[in-house]
Amino acid sequence: MVKFSEKIKKFLNIEQEVEGIIIKTEVIDNIVDLARQAYPNEFIMLLKGVVKDKKLVIDSLIFQTYHASNNSTLLRFNLPVMSGSVGSVHSHPGAHNRPSGADLRFFNKHGFVHLIIAHPYNRETIQAYDFYGNKIVFEEEE
Repeated sequence: MVKFSEKIKKFLNIEQEVEGIIIKTEVIDNIVDLARQAYPNEFIMLLKGVVKDKKLVIDSLIFQTYHASNNSTLLRFNLPVMSGSVGSVHSHPGAHNRPSGADLRFFNKHGFVHLIIAHPYNRETIQAYDFYGNKIVFEEEE
């Protein structure tokens, strides 16, 4: 199995190690707001980020067309690699933020950091996962 930091290095075509993940406060605020607005349906967006000082900094969301219901989301098209997408975020209308089988298949094809936010949609209900569905830790930063 490829180490998480090695997968990030290969995906971003960088030489330096990635030792952590930072998500900007504004991005987290937007995720919470979007989940609340979409409820009772799910929403999905892509995460945009760059590596700075050995940290992957997720600094914005990439908005694109998607189809949503109360139990699934589907992107209308895939962005090119040059978009800066490093993963995804989507909501679950229920109280759990664990990835489903469909989530895991999506994770493995679309970047390496994936967030799921569960109802009631706040900072505490956001969980990060790697492309295999393993929980990962992130920091929040202004």
